[in-house]
Amino acid sequence: MHEMTLYAKILESNLINFIIMVSVLVIIFKKAKLGAFFDKMANDIKTSVMTSSEAAQAALKEYKEAKRSTKNLEDTKKEIIKRADNAAQNAKNAAGDALLKEKEALENQFKNKLEADTVKAKENTSKEFLNAVVELSREEIQNCLNSNKGAEIQSKLIDKCIENLDSVNFSEVKI
Repeated sequence: MHEMTLYAKILESNLINFIIMVSVLVIIFKKAKLGAFFDKMANDIKTSVMTSSEAAQAALKEYKEAKRSTKNLEDTKKEIIKRADNAAQNAKNAAGDALLKEKEALENQFKNKLEADTVKAKENTSKEFLNAVVELSREEIQNCLNSNKGAEIQSKLIDKCIENLDSVNFSEVKI
């Protein structure tokens, strides 16, 4: 009877039901290949964790690089400002040089124009003066010839022309 009680206790304890349930689940897992499914899920989770770890390391590396570049940001800013100041100074110097060259060119052009105008004015004045002298000389000579001494002056001029007749070159005279 002791055996019976052990058998009754086993039936009452649901141990057989548990063993049957585990056996049925093992058969279902084998037939449905759930083991491979769970392995695949485990590999996917492992891959995801590894990818996340690599992404975290990459993000940390990028953060460190960004932090390092921000340390150099002030130096970079100063360097850019320095280059911009140098470029502005060079442009200012170039513009100043160009203005000086243009000023010199304009001064030379003005000087040349002034000299040309002065020479032209001198020539015009000389011509006007010479024309006035010739006109006054002609009037004076005419007055002298028309006066009492005019006959005497005319005979002296005729005598002088006769003396110089031998020195005249008639080869250039066209008739």
